[in-house]
Amino acid sequence: MLSAKKIIKCLDDHWPVLETLASRSALGSFSFQDVQALIQRYSPGASSEQVFREAQRLLQQEVLIPLAKSSQLELNRAVLEFIQFLIQEHQLGTVGDIQSRIEDLDRLRGKLKAAADAKDVSEMRRFIRLMDERVREVVKHFRKNESAILHLVEQAKADESKLSLAKRYSAVMEAFDEYIEPVLQMIDINGPFQHSIAALELLLSDLIIHIEQTGFLQGEKEPLVQLRTRLLEMNQLGRESLIRSTDVLMPLREELRKNTLLSRNASALLALLRKKGLEPTLEQLVPKFSSDHQKFSLGSANQITSYMAELVDYQDELYQMPQQVDQAAHHNIRVPELADVLKFARTQQANTDLSLWLAKSYPQLPVDEMLFLYQELSRAPSLKLQHLEQLTELEVNGYRLTLHPFAPTAQSGN
Repeated sequence: MLSAKKIIKCLDDHWPVLETLASRSALGSFSFQDVQALIQRYSPGASSEQVFREAQRLLQQEVLIPLAKSSQLELNRAVLEFIQFLIQEHQLGTVGDIQSRIEDLDRLRGKLKAAADAKDVSEMRRFIRLMDERVREVVKHFRKNESAILHLVEQAKADESKLSLAKRYSAVMEAFDEYIEPVLQMIDINGPFQHSIAALELLLSDLIIHIEQTGFLQGEKEPLVQLRTRLLEMNQLGRESLIRSTDVLMPLREELRKNTLLSRNASALLALLRKKGLEPTLEQLVPKFSSDHQKFSLGSANQITSYMAELVDYQDELYQMPQQVDQAAHHNIRVPELADVLKFARTQQANTDLSLWLAKSYPQLPVDEMLFLYQELSRAPSLKLQHLEQLTELEVNGYRLTLHPFAPTAQSGN
């Protein structure tokens, strides 16, 4: 069993060593010799016997744990989490960690109601304490995941490797797809998170009103008020944390989107070059320039005489015309600017949902670009949109999309 005093003493004595090992834990295990080398680095005046004794001490205190059937070592998980908390480096959690706490709050809500109906004071106190602990854990997960996302963004920006942008930003995009998007769906106004929070807030308010009216269980009023306040604060903190995380991820996502669009246009141009050749392709793309002097200057007398002499013996030559080549003009993928689309949407004032309007107004737009505009326009306060409950299905460039549409409110329609 870990001794708190001895653990804290080891952290104080060997903090640089343990901090370095914590940063290496993401890369895998380490050997006993690695620990000795770190102790020697941060304590250059220590003898080899002292270095061995200090490394052995970390093993005896269970700060370092040997792997099963191996001579390699790893940091004790509790010590690693404590060090990561102190240096504010967290691993990004999953939406399931938050969802499980919310489901447990639903379960405890039913037990709290049953205990209140039975006027069982001891059970009410126990369930209030458990619910308070679950709310604190949800807040802790929100803050930890926000810190982890900020760390991922800093790592992606500081990466100077020669990898492609998609490779460098892979962890950031994975965080957006596997954390931001699921949490957005979870805390949606029609999502399970809001239903659970609303039901629990209603139960706590009813219990507080019942205590105020009857005077019974007066001693339990304060814990109920504190739990309701902390519950509402958790809801607000979760939304603010998600907004801040999205704000730091969206610029990188936008940069990757533009880079992907540039690569797509370059690939299309190279494919056209392989199909038609260099000159037919560039003839359509490169403008012909000529100076005013070249346009209006006359040839010399010798040039005109030579030209007329060649015209006397001119004979038309027969040429074998090549087979017809597909003359379909190549159009680069052009994405409209968000500000222009927003201005166009305000002037149109269409009485239809946003997804159908985008599909009709920009039929040649790729699906991912249309979804990006759909997401940005849905947040624009100037459009005054409301989120409808019914689903809308539409086809865009061979893809079938199912969305909860955004439609103009009654005020914007007027």
